[in-house]
Amino acid sequence: MKKTLIAISAVCLTLASCAPMKHAVHVEMRHPSRSGVDLAGKDISVVYLETDNTVANTFSEGMADGFAYTLEQDYGTGEGSVGIYRMRMSENGNYASRDSLFNILMDTGADVVFLFDTVRLGTIVIGGATRVASPSSQDSSYVSRATMPYTMKLFCFDAMDQKEEVKAFGGTSVARPDIYSDGKRTSGELMKTAMKNIDADGWNAGVLVADSFKSQWKHEQYSIVYYETEKWYDALVKAEQYDWKGAMEIWLGLLDTGDLMKRACAEFNISVACYMLGDYHLASEWLDRSDEDNKLPISDAMRKRIDQRMR
Repeated sequence: MKKTLIAISAVCLTLASCAPMKHAVHVEMRHPSRSGVDLAGKDISVVYLETDNTVANTFSEGMADGFAYTLEQDYGTGEGSVGIYRMRMSENGNYASRDSLFNILMDTGADVVFLFDTVRLGTIVIGGATRVASPSSQDSSYVSRATMPYTMKLFCFDAMDQKEEVKAFGGTSVARPDIYSDGKRTSGELMKTAMKNIDADGWNAGVLVADSFKSQWKHEQYSIVYYETEKWYDALVKAEQYDWKGAMEIWLGLLDTGDLMKRACAEFNISVACYMLGDYHLASEWLDRSDEDNKLPISDAMRKRIDQRMR
Protein backbone atom coordinates (compact mmCIF):
# COMPACT_ATOMS: atom_id res chain seq x y z
CA MET A 1 0.00 0.00 0.00
CA LYS A 2 1.37 3.40 -1.00
CA LYS A 3 0.38 6.66 0.60
CA THR A 4 -0.72 9.18 -2.00
CA LEU A 5 -3.23 11.51 -0.42
CA ILE A 6 -4.93 11.97 2.91
CA ALA A 7 -8.24 13.77 2.76
CA ILE A 8 -10.19 14.30 5.96
CA SER A 9 -13.92 14.75 5.57
CA ALA A 10 -15.71 15.06 8.88
CA VAL A 11 -19.20 13.84 8.11
CA CYS A 12 -21.69 13.33 10.95
CA LEU A 13 -23.35 9.94 10.96
CA THR A 14 -26.18 11.53 12.98
CA LEU A 15 -27.01 15.07 14.04
CA ALA A 16 -26.21 14.48 17.70
CA SER A 17 -23.15 16.33 19.00
CA CYS A 18 -21.74 13.16 20.59
CA ALA A 19 -22.21 11.12 17.43
CA PRO A 20 -19.33 9.38 15.69
CA MET A 21 -17.61 11.08 12.79
CA LYS A 22 -16.29 9.55 9.55
CA HIS A 23 -12.76 10.05 8.26
CA ALA A 24 -11.94 9.31 4.60
CA VAL A 25 -8.53 7.84 3.78
CA HIS A 26 -7.41 7.70 0.14
CA VAL A 27 -4.86 5.00 -0.60
CA GLU A 28 -3.28 2.99 -3.40
CA MET A 29 -4.16 -0.64 -2.75
CA ARG A 30 -2.31 -3.65 -4.13
CA HIS A 31 -4.41 -6.03 -6.22
CA PRO A 32 -3.58 -9.34 -7.93
CA SER A 33 -1.61 -9.23 -11.18
CA ARG A 34 -3.05 -9.26 -14.69
CA SER A 35 -2.43 -12.99 -14.73
CA GLY A 36 -4.82 -13.43 -11.81
CA VAL A 37 -2.06 -14.81 -9.58
CA ASP A 38 -1.82 -13.08 -6.19
CA LEU A 39 1.76 -13.22 -4.86
CA ALA A 40 1.50 -10.65 -2.07
CA GLY A 41 2.96 -11.94 1.19
CA LYS A 42 3.89 -15.35 -0.24
CA ASP A 43 7.21 -17.19 -0.48
CA ILE A 44 8.08 -17.74 -4.14
CA SER A 45 10.42 -20.17 -5.88
CA VAL A 46 11.42 -20.34 -9.55
CA VAL A 47 12.56 -23.57 -11.22
CA TYR A 48 13.89 -24.03 -14.75
CA LEU A 49 14.45 -27.29 -16.62
CA GLU A 50 17.76 -28.26 -18.22
CA THR A 51 18.52 -30.56 -21.17
CA ASP A 52 21.65 -31.34 -23.20
CA ASN A 53 21.17 -28.12 -25.17
CA THR A 54 23.65 -25.76 -23.47
CA VAL A 55 22.42 -22.69 -25.38
CA ALA A 56 18.81 -23.29 -24.32
CA ASN A 57 20.01 -23.91 -20.75
CA THR A 58 21.88 -20.61 -20.72
CA PHE A 59 18.81 -18.79 -22.02
CA SER A 60 16.54 -20.49 -19.46
CA GLU A 61 18.88 -19.64 -16.60
CA GLY A 62 18.91 -15.97 -17.62
CA MET A 63 15.13 -16.02 -17.99
CA ALA A 64 14.65 -17.46 -14.49
CA ASP A 65 17.06 -14.87 -13.06
CA GLY A 66 15.28 -11.94 -14.73
CA PHE A 67 11.87 -13.27 -13.72
CA ALA A 68 12.85 -13.72 -10.06
CA TYR A 69 14.58 -10.34 -9.87
CA THR A 70 11.50 -8.54 -11.21
CA LEU A 71 9.20 -10.22 -8.68
CA GLU A 72 11.59 -9.32 -5.86
CA GLN A 73 11.53 -5.69 -6.91
CA ASP A 74 7.75 -5.54 -7.17
CA TYR A 75 6.86 -7.35 -3.97
CA GLY A 76 9.64 -5.79 -1.88
CA THR A 77 11.02 -9.09 -0.67
CA GLY A 78 14.68 -8.16 -1.25
CA GLU A 79 17.27 -9.45 -3.69
CA GLY A 80 17.80 -13.19 -3.41
CA SER A 81 14.53 -13.79 -1.52
CA VAL A 82 13.00 -15.66 -4.48
CA GLY A 83 14.72 -19.03 -4.66
CA ILE A 84 16.00 -20.13 -8.09
CA TYR A 85 16.49 -23.83 -8.79
CA ARG A 86 17.50 -25.85 -11.81
CA MET A 87 16.20 -29.32 -12.53
CA ARG A 88 17.17 -31.94 -15.06
CA MET A 89 14.28 -32.56 -17.44
CA SER A 90 12.89 -36.06 -17.32
CA GLU A 91 11.68 -37.57 -20.58
CA ASN A 92 8.63 -39.01 -18.81
CA GLY A 93 7.98 -35.99 -16.60
CA ASN A 94 4.57 -34.34 -16.72
CA TYR A 95 5.42 -30.89 -15.45
CA ALA A 96 1.95 -29.54 -16.12
CA SER A 97 0.38 -31.87 -13.55
CA ARG A 98 -0.62 -30.82 -10.05
CA ASP A 99 1.27 -33.72 -8.45
CA SER A 100 4.54 -32.78 -10.17
CA LEU A 101 4.27 -29.12 -9.26
CA PHE A 102 3.20 -29.93 -5.70
CA ASN A 103 6.23 -32.18 -5.18
CA ILE A 104 8.56 -29.52 -6.60
CA LEU A 105 6.94 -26.89 -4.38
CA MET A 106 7.46 -29.08 -1.30
CA ASP A 107 11.13 -29.54 -2.21
CA THR A 108 11.65 -25.78 -2.42
CA GLY A 109 9.65 -24.99 0.72
CA ALA A 110 7.78 -22.11 -0.96
CA ASP A 111 4.11 -21.14 -1.10
CA VAL A 112 4.16 -20.62 -4.87
CA VAL A 113 6.34 -22.30 -7.46
CA PHE A 114 6.95 -21.19 -11.05
CA LEU A 115 8.45 -23.74 -13.42
CA PHE A 116 9.97 -22.75 -16.76
CA ASP A 117 9.74 -25.60 -19.25
CA THR A 118 12.65 -26.07 -21.63
CA VAL A 119 12.73 -23.12 -24.01
CA ARG A 120 12.56 -23.80 -27.76
CA LEU A 121 14.99 -21.69 -29.76
CA GLY A 122 14.54 -21.00 -33.46
CA THR A 123 17.16 -20.30 -36.11
CA ILE A 124 19.41 -17.34 -35.42
CA VAL A 125 19.97 -14.80 -38.20
CA ILE A 126 22.89 -12.34 -38.15
CA GLY A 127 22.34 -8.93 -39.68
CA GLY A 128 24.95 -6.82 -41.42
CA ALA A 129 27.62 -4.94 -39.46
CA THR A 130 27.04 -1.25 -38.76
CA ARG A 131 29.78 1.14 -37.72
CA VAL A 132 29.51 2.41 -34.15
CA ALA A 133 29.62 6.20 -33.80
CA SER A 134 31.81 6.24 -30.67
CA PRO A 135 33.38 2.80 -30.19
CA SER A 136 35.10 2.03 -26.90
CA SER A 137 37.79 0.05 -28.75
CA GLN A 138 38.71 -1.17 -32.21
CA ASP A 139 37.22 -4.58 -31.43
CA SER A 140 33.82 -2.96 -30.86
CA SER A 141 33.77 -0.51 -33.73
CA TYR A 142 30.99 -2.44 -35.50
CA VAL A 143 27.73 -3.90 -34.24
CA SER A 144 25.58 -6.60 -35.77
CA ARG A 145 21.98 -7.26 -34.71
CA ALA A 146 21.00 -10.92 -34.45
CA THR A 147 17.42 -12.21 -34.32
CA MET A 148 16.33 -15.53 -32.86
CA PRO A 149 12.71 -16.57 -32.21
CA TYR A 150 11.93 -18.53 -29.06
CA THR A 151 8.93 -20.22 -27.48
CA MET A 152 8.54 -20.57 -23.73
CA LYS A 153 6.10 -22.25 -21.35
CA LEU A 154 5.60 -21.42 -17.70
CA PHE A 155 3.63 -23.37 -15.11
CA CYS A 156 2.50 -21.95 -11.77
CA PHE A 157 1.18 -23.70 -8.68
CA ASP A 158 -0.01 -21.81 -5.60
CA ALA A 159 -0.41 -24.02 -2.52
CA MET A 160 -2.40 -21.25 -0.81
CA ASP A 161 -5.00 -21.14 -3.58
CA GLN A 162 -8.05 -23.15 -2.55
CA LYS A 163 -8.57 -24.34 -6.13
CA GLU A 164 -5.13 -26.03 -6.11
CA GLU A 165 -4.91 -25.88 -9.88
CA VAL A 166 -1.89 -25.55 -12.15
CA LYS A 167 -1.93 -22.42 -14.27
CA ALA A 168 -0.11 -22.50 -17.60
CA PHE A 169 1.29 -19.54 -19.50
CA GLY A 170 3.25 -19.36 -22.71
CA GLY A 171 4.20 -17.35 -25.72
CA THR A 172 6.57 -16.72 -28.61
CA SER A 173 8.90 -13.77 -29.03
CA VAL A 174 12.22 -12.85 -30.62
CA ALA A 175 15.59 -12.35 -28.93
CA ARG A 176 17.70 -9.60 -30.51
CA PRO A 177 21.25 -9.75 -29.20
CA ASP A 178 23.78 -7.16 -30.40
CA ILE A 179 27.28 -8.45 -31.25
CA TYR A 180 30.17 -6.02 -31.29
CA SER A 181 33.25 -6.72 -33.41
CA ASP A 182 35.97 -5.17 -35.56
CA GLY A 183 33.81 -5.70 -38.65
CA LYS A 184 35.99 -8.50 -40.03
CA ARG A 185 34.48 -11.52 -38.27
CA THR A 186 32.48 -14.13 -40.19
CA SER A 187 28.78 -14.84 -39.61
CA GLY A 188 29.74 -18.11 -37.95
CA GLU A 189 32.02 -16.36 -35.48
CA LEU A 190 29.37 -13.75 -34.71
CA MET A 191 26.80 -16.47 -34.22
CA LYS A 192 29.01 -18.24 -31.65
CA THR A 193 29.45 -15.00 -29.75
CA ALA A 194 25.69 -14.39 -29.77
CA MET A 195 25.03 -17.89 -28.45
CA LYS A 196 27.67 -17.49 -25.76
CA ASN A 197 26.05 -14.30 -24.46
CA ILE A 198 22.42 -15.38 -24.89
CA ASP A 199 21.81 -15.22 -21.12
CA ALA A 200 21.33 -11.44 -21.37
CA ASP A 201 18.43 -11.93 -23.78
CA GLY A 202 17.09 -14.65 -21.50
CA TRP A 203 17.14 -12.11 -18.66
CA ASN A 204 15.17 -9.64 -20.81
CA ALA A 205 12.65 -12.37 -21.62
CA GLY A 206 12.24 -13.18 -17.91
CA VAL A 207 11.61 -9.52 -17.09
CA LEU A 208 9.02 -9.37 -19.88
CA VAL A 209 7.22 -12.49 -18.66
CA ALA A 210 7.27 -11.28 -15.04
CA ASP A 211 5.41 -8.11 -16.01
CA SER A 212 2.17 -10.12 -16.15
CA PHE A 213 2.68 -11.17 -12.51
CA LYS A 214 3.39 -7.72 -11.07
CA SER A 215 0.85 -6.15 -8.76
CA GLN A 216 -1.88 -3.88 -10.02
CA TRP A 217 -2.44 -0.74 -7.95
CA LYS A 218 -5.84 0.92 -7.63
CA HIS A 219 -6.88 4.15 -5.94
CA GLU A 220 -9.46 3.45 -3.23
CA GLN A 221 -11.12 5.26 -0.34
CA TYR A 222 -11.70 3.75 3.10
CA SER A 223 -13.55 5.08 6.13
CA ILE A 224 -12.37 5.31 9.74
CA VAL A 225 -14.92 6.16 12.44
CA TYR A 226 -13.95 8.33 15.41
CA TYR A 227 -15.23 10.43 18.29
CA GLU A 228 -13.99 13.85 19.32
CA THR A 229 -11.87 12.63 22.22
CA GLU A 230 -8.11 12.33 22.67
CA LYS A 231 -7.79 8.56 22.33
CA TRP A 232 -9.93 8.41 19.21
CA TYR A 233 -7.88 11.25 17.70
CA ASP A 234 -4.61 9.47 18.60
CA ALA A 235 -5.78 6.36 16.78
CA LEU A 236 -6.86 8.48 13.81
CA VAL A 237 -3.41 10.06 13.53
CA LYS A 238 -1.77 6.63 13.51
CA ALA A 239 -4.19 5.48 10.81
CA GLU A 240 -3.29 8.55 8.73
CA GLN A 241 0.36 7.52 9.03
CA TYR A 242 -0.54 3.94 8.05
CA ASP A 243 0.53 2.69 11.46
CA TRP A 244 -2.33 0.22 11.50
CA LYS A 245 -0.91 -1.89 14.31
CA GLY A 246 -0.48 1.17 16.51
CA ALA A 247 -4.00 2.40 15.73
CA MET A 248 -5.42 -1.05 16.39
CA GLU A 249 -3.85 -1.16 19.86
CA ILE A 250 -5.72 2.01 20.77
CA TRP A 251 -9.01 0.76 19.33
CA LEU A 252 -8.64 -2.50 21.25
CA GLY A 253 -8.35 -0.43 24.42
CA LEU A 254 -11.61 1.33 23.58
CA LEU A 255 -13.63 -1.91 23.51
CA ASP A 256 -14.15 -1.89 27.28
CA THR A 257 -17.31 0.18 27.22
CA GLY A 258 -21.01 -0.34 27.73
CA ASP A 259 -21.79 1.98 24.82
CA LEU A 260 -22.62 -0.41 21.98
CA MET A 261 -22.22 2.30 19.33
CA LYS A 262 -18.70 3.19 20.46
CA ARG A 263 -17.75 -0.46 20.70
CA ALA A 264 -19.17 -1.12 17.22
CA CYS A 265 -17.12 1.79 15.84
CA ALA A 266 -13.91 0.52 17.43
CA GLU A 267 -14.59 -2.99 16.11
CA PHE A 268 -15.27 -1.61 12.64
CA ASN A 269 -11.97 0.27 12.69
CA ILE A 270 -10.13 -2.86 13.83
CA SER A 271 -11.69 -4.67 10.87
CA VAL A 272 -10.31 -2.01 8.52
CA ALA A 273 -6.86 -2.30 10.13
CA CYS A 274 -6.85 -6.10 9.74
CA TYR A 275 -7.85 -5.65 6.10
CA MET A 276 -5.01 -3.21 5.50
CA LEU A 277 -2.58 -5.67 7.11
CA GLY A 278 -3.76 -8.44 4.77
CA ASP A 279 -5.61 -10.58 7.34
CA TYR A 280 -8.98 -10.73 5.60
CA HIS A 281 -10.43 -13.55 7.71
CA LEU A 282 -9.76 -11.63 10.90
CA ALA A 283 -11.16 -8.49 9.27
CA SER A 284 -14.38 -10.39 8.58
CA GLU A 285 -14.60 -11.62 12.18
CA TRP A 286 -14.21 -8.10 13.61
CA LEU A 287 -16.82 -6.76 11.20
CA ASP A 288 -19.19 -9.49 12.40
CA ARG A 289 -18.71 -8.30 15.97
CA SER A 290 -19.30 -4.70 14.93
CA ASP A 291 -22.53 -5.64 13.15
CA GLU A 292 -23.75 -7.55 16.19
CA ASP A 293 -23.21 -4.59 18.52
CA ASN A 294 -24.58 -1.86 16.23
CA LYS A 295 -24.35 -2.20 12.47
CA LEU A 296 -22.95 0.95 10.87
CA PRO A 297 -24.25 2.33 7.53
CA ILE A 298 -20.78 1.83 6.01
CA SER A 299 -20.55 -1.83 7.05
CA ASP A 300 -21.96 -3.36 3.86
CA ALA A 301 -19.39 -1.60 1.66
CA MET A 302 -16.55 -2.88 3.84
CA ARG A 303 -18.06 -6.38 3.86
CA LYS A 304 -18.10 -6.43 0.06
CA ARG A 305 -14.40 -5.52 -0.10
CA ILE A 306 -13.45 -8.20 2.40
CA ASP A 307 -15.47 -10.87 0.59
CA GLN A 308 -13.84 -9.98 -2.72
CA ARG A 309 -10.39 -10.42 -1.20
CA MET A 310 -11.29 -13.70 0.47
CA ARG A 311 -12.53 -15.12 -2.85
